[in-house]
Amino acid sequence: MIKIQASVSKGWLNKNGGFVFPDLYYLDPVFRFEQDKKIDRFVRDRFPGYAIYNMESNLVQARYVNENQILVGAIQPNMILAAVLGARFSFFEKTDSDVLGKPLENISGSRELPSPESLTGHPFILELDRQINGIRENHPGLRVIPPFFWDESGRATIHGVITTSLKLTGDNIMTIMMADPELAHAIHQWIVEAYVVLIRHFAAAGDLPVTSVHVGECAGTMISPESYQEFVVPYISQLGDRLGPVRLHSCGLSDHLIEPASHIRNLRIFDTGSRTSLEKVRNTMGNDLEINVAPPTDVLQEGHPQSEVLAWLDQTIAENRGGPLQIAYHLEADYDTDNGLVIHEELEKRGLLTG
Repeated sequence: MIKIQASVSKGWLNKNGGFVFPDLYYLDPVFRFEQDKKIDRFVRDRFPGYAIYNMESNLVQARYVNENQILVGAIQPNMILAAVLGARFSFFEKTDSDVLGKPLENISGSRELPSPESLTGHPFILELDRQINGIRENHPGLRVIPPFFWDESGRATIHGVITTSLKLTGDNIMTIMMADPELAHAIHQWIVEAYVVLIRHFAAAGDLPVTSVHVGECAGTMISPESYQEFVVPYISQLGDRLGPVRLHSCGLSDHLIEPASHIRNLRIFDTGSRTSLEKVRNTMGNDLEINVAPPTDVLQEGHPQSEVLAWLDQTIAENRGGPLQIAYHLEADYDTDNGLVIHEELEKRGLLTG
């Protein structure tokens, strides 16, 4: 049996529903809560009976979402880390947000890194604490979902170490790994410690025990298997040791990373896309590991025949060999909606769809 869960991007919502996402959407939890209720209704009306939701791409688990949940600090995790190091948020009304500045761009030594424990005293972190306490006092009927979490499952969400170091240093991390590997290791160790400190801080503040961790290694495919083994695997393994079972996300064609990724301790879910070989994943990681997979973006775009979507689905089912599988996709503004819906319909028609 196969699960499916889809979501809608901010670009899609703007194009199809006229929704905009100002600064307040990210910085005022009550404002976001009220707008999300409107978006939720819009999405339900647009896709009745389909497992398509208003949620952050690939981070939320629909079965752990309830109508009384209010998100505090619902900002991408490496952006939060960049902000406490000095970067500035950059919000866009019609698409996803980002940050301006690379706070570790000119780092020359590990002594320039602040103590991870000191991050909880940063004004932005203190403001998020204040928001959590204010909601509890003024909106006692709402369930706070704190920063680094997106639902009530207790699954913490962060970016991977190379993805975060790329956000903090820019392209320099690629040179640092070659020219000063000791510094690269120090940066990645600091990233682990910083995430663990902040996750535990907000888990306690939000009264939400940590049960697992999603690690979005979006930039991992940019480096070689050898570099991935040296500069990524040990640090995600630490996160698995300290926070719980790991869901590893690997953006892009990830065939070359399957073998080193299989060495990550406590790896329970491998999430990938872009025609990554599920056969290779099964051969390397076994049939018990859960795979989450996204259709390749080209077959979802406008102008592509549904026959290509179904051909991808046939190949995916065959290569999966009956192991636990979830298909997920995020509707973008230039996608053909029907090319996504046909996946739901085909799985149901074949009797393969489970909740």
